[in-house]
Amino acid sequence: MKYVRVLLCSFFMLSTVFFYSYSQENMSIYMDFRNQKVSDIIYSIAELSGKSVFVDETVTGTVTFRFEDKDFESALYRFADFCQLYITKKDNIFYVSKVQLNVTSDKKIDLNTENVLIEALLNVLSRLTNTTILYDTFPHANVTIRVKGASLEDVLNLVIVKLPGFGLERVASGYYVTKSAGIAIRRNVDVFTVSNVDELFSISIQNARFVNVIETLFLKAKKEFSLFSNTSLQLENIFYTDKTFEELLSLLLVQGNCDYTIKDDIYYIFEVQKKDITKSFKETKIIRLKHINAETFMSVLPSELGGSGFIKIDRASNSVVLNGSLIEINPIVEFIAKIDVPMTDRFFARFDLKNIDVKEVAPLIPKSLLLSDIIQTPSGKSFITQVTKESKSALENFILVFDKKDFLQTVKLKYIKSEELLKLLPPSVQKENLIETNNKSILFFRGNETQYKDFCTELEKIDVPKEQIKYQILVIQRQKTDGVNWGTSFEANSTVEESGYTWHGLLSNIFNINFDIIAQFGVQFAGKLNAELSEGKSKVLADTTLNGISEETINFSNTNTYRYRDIVLGKDGDVYSSTTREIASGLMLDIKGWVSGEGMVTVKIDAQVSKQGNVNSSSKTETATPPPTSEKKVSTTVRTKTGEPVIIGGLIQKEIDTSEKRVPILGVIPLLGNFFKTKTTSTAETEFIIYLVPLVEKNNAEYLTETENLKRLQKKYAKDVQ
Repeated sequence: MKYVRVLLCSFFMLSTVFFYSYSQENMSIYMDFRNQKVSDIIYSIAELSGKSVFVDETVTGTVTFRFEDKDFESALYRFADFCQLYITKKDNIFYVSKVQLNVTSDKKIDLNTENVLIEALLNVLSRLTNTTILYDTFPHANVTIRVKGASLEDVLNLVIVKLPGFGLERVASGYYVTKSAGIAIRRNVDVFTVSNVDELFSISIQNARFVNVIETLFLKAKKEFSLFSNTSLQLENIFYTDKTFEELLSLLLVQGNCDYTIKDDIYYIFEVQKKDITKSFKETKIIRLKHINAETFMSVLPSELGGSGFIKIDRASNSVVLNGSLIEINPIVEFIAKIDVPMTDRFFARFDLKNIDVKEVAPLIPKSLLLSDIIQTPSGKSFITQVTKESKSALENFILVFDKKDFLQTVKLKYIKSEELLKLLPPSVQKENLIETNNKSILFFRGNETQYKDFCTELEKIDVPKEQIKYQILVIQRQKTDGVNWGTSFEANSTVEESGYTWHGLLSNIFNINFDIIAQFGVQFAGKLNAELSEGKSKVLADTTLNGISEETINFSNTNTYRYRDIVLGKDGDVYSSTTREIASGLMLDIKGWVSGEGMVTVKIDAQVSKQGNVNSSSKTETATPPPTSEKKVSTTVRTKTGEPVIIGGLIQKEIDTSEKRVPILGVIPLLGNFFKTKTTSTAETEFIIYLVPLVEKNNAEYLTETENLKRLQKKYAKDVQ
């Protein structure tokens, strides 16, 4: 028996240290460990090498390992790599741990650890972050964590995932890992700030317990309080700035469903019902119905408006009582305003759609079919509106046109209106394929996709902008004479020099006219007209430029209006009636042009010239006889190239005008009054000539070179000077 014990003891010693050799000369380490504690192995090789080491509480477990290294550091680092340990050397001391932890300047944590005891990890975190971490007794458990740039709170939340029934709680500036009665509750760390500047408080809360926020606020304000409230309430995402203590306290108590009272300078905070808090944010409105009764109102009220409990009906006064926030009650107020209108033969009807939604058909319904706004039901397939028997039938027929499964596509016109398109239908569509809307630029196409593609191709050729025409207009009133005396107002000479043709003259009256007379009719005509204007034989009645769209009529008038009273007198001189009448005289011009091919412009012109005679000056009362008038009209249609002038003449008036002047009172005496009258007879013959130049405006202007421009000027201005 004795020999057996010796044999077992020898076997145990051989299994623990299989081989050891240490040479002082070459500093080599040869050691063999079998199933020994990791910390004991490190201390053994450190003692033999004469080194200082510190192994923290995270290093646990046993291992079998053989050392064959030349020095201590090589052996230690190879062994640490094998056992997943981390070594830090400081002041010739080697610190060995299963936790690799780095805390950045912004208090973020880089952590790398594997299969370490939770209790040991918490101790290391507390020590290296200089933060108090308390914990209850929890079961033996290991954890593996690898994070970078995390907060201490995030790391602790990862740790307690392995601890069922434990939660994290913030205590002062530290943390407490506590057991929560077997229920897995995770308490977030309070993250909030309270500042006080010049008796004004600001607070920023990301996530914090209500009781902690209130406590901090009272500490900042140096006031006493007593809290009778639920301490587990959490506040999140609250930000207030520059509030007084009372204002900020009231805002926070609303969040916590609390109120307060002050007694002996102590704030007593107590809970109240949430509905009592919300009462201060609600309004009450009483709307008395004028044209419908309260029961009818409730029957037509949409479900999305009537589902709330803030609508009450007072049948005695036929009123609707609303209680709620403005957002809640305003839609109901607007609905009442729409339906509480006088009704005779009107009633509310519901229209159901099968294939399309109300929002698609509502914009297309003509306003003539709607007596009130459309009220859409929650399903989106029905709506309610006010109708008569006739409008209901028309509205049902209209809906039948749209409520089909046919291919329906919106057509938006760019330049023309829907009625113009219907007059110029391309061959690919019929009138039945197009549906008009209230918007003159939008139609709906109903048919197959092939028809729609063909229609779009043809529409591109129809829906194009119309050309714009600019009309230069000059109207001259000319006194008919047998000859023309040019006088000294114009002198023209032609010379032939190397530079081309030149002319000179005095055309002061011509250059006061905007109409380009010289360019259109030449220098000789301009000189003749200048002479006539100087001598008073001609007068400019109109000198203007008008712009219009092709095929559109432009109206121009330059008239004088004479107003007089038409009075009917009785036998005794009493006034029976009196009417103010008007007589207009002057120039009235209607122009309608359209652009045809090859730069041609066709213009229809309606011109009317009227002249008013002299007024009988013997009477200065409003009952004077209206003056005589004469009118000349001409209508013509001409075609010319763009920029070429059109001349309309022949509006000649020859009038003999007789006027009578009387001496007041004496001039109306029978027989004797003839000696106090003067009659004047004058003959006037005038001709009105209209010069019109239509110009088609182009989008892209053509720029001439200097040589081309000189040739153009030579052609226009020098052709009459030879």
